[in-house]
Amino acid sequence: MQDAVEGSRLRGAQEKGREVTPAKIDLKTVAIASMAILAWLFCAFSTANIARANGQNYNLWLLVGLLTGPLGLMFAYLFFRLTGERTRRTRYGADHRYDVPDMISCPNCGQSVPRSYDSCQFCRFPLHGRR
Repeated sequence: MQDAVEGSRLRGAQEKGREVTPAKIDLKTVAIASMAILAWLFCAFSTANIARANGQNYNLWLLVGLLTGPLGLMFAYLFFRLTGERTRRTRYGADHRYDVPDMISCPNCGQSVPRSYDSCQFCRFPLHGRR
């Protein structure tokens, strides 16, 4: 049936004196479309990863990223930058103190070690003058 419809279209176009050529898709068009799709997917997965890093539902934010692309990525970045769990913990923490540990430098190896440690986690050198 479809062949009959296609055949009648071709005959009608040929009777009117027009040449019928099938649509051509060149390599440049395919490459641009492929790059656009990859960029869109990158934005979607990046949106979902930002959400997961801030304790939110990965799949929901993946859907948001797939539907909105670059706009969703910008929204997620700004939204979680201002309201995200990491920012909230760093800014406010317990008793409105920073939740990030206070770091000191090991006198032996120079690595950064939390102040609450008794010895360096890298070289086992005693910190705070305790032996």
